[in-house]
Amino acid sequence: MAKKYNRYRSILTLKCPRCGHGDLFTKKGIFVYKNMMDMPTLCPVCDQKYEIEPGFWIGALWTSYPIVILIEFPFLMMALFSETLGPWIPLSLMFVAFYFAYPVMLRLGRSIWIHNWIRYDAELAEKLKE
Repeated sequence: MAKKYNRYRSILTLKCPRCGHGDLFTKKGIFVYKNMMDMPTLCPVCDQKYEIEPGFWIGALWTSYPIVILIEFPFLMMALFSETLGPWIPLSLMFVAFYFAYPVMLRLGRSIWIHNWIRYDAELAEKLKE
C-alpha cells in the first residue's frame, strides 16, 4: 500500500512538492556538507521545474531565518544570563551548533520555500503510480 501524501513529511524529507516522490537535491539527506545546495533543474519523477524564476531561491532565506533563530536563541540566552559560564563559552558553542546545523538550515529553508509556491498534484501522483 502506498503512503498517503503528507506535506510536512515531504518538506522534511526534501521531496518534490508537486509529486512527493522526486528528490529536491542531488545528494539525499539533510546533513550534507559537500555540494549541499546542488539541485537538479527538474524533478526526476514529474519534471517540475525547481527554479521557477531567476532569483527564486533568494526567498528561501526568509524561511531559513526562523530555523537559525530556533537553533541559536538558547545559546544567546545562555551567554546573556549565565553568571558562571561567561559569554565566550556559549558563544563558542553557538558557532559549533551553527556549523553543524548549517546544511539543515539551508536545505530545509529551500524545501519550505518551494512547498509554499508549488502545491501537491494528486492526479499527477496517481498517474505516476500506474
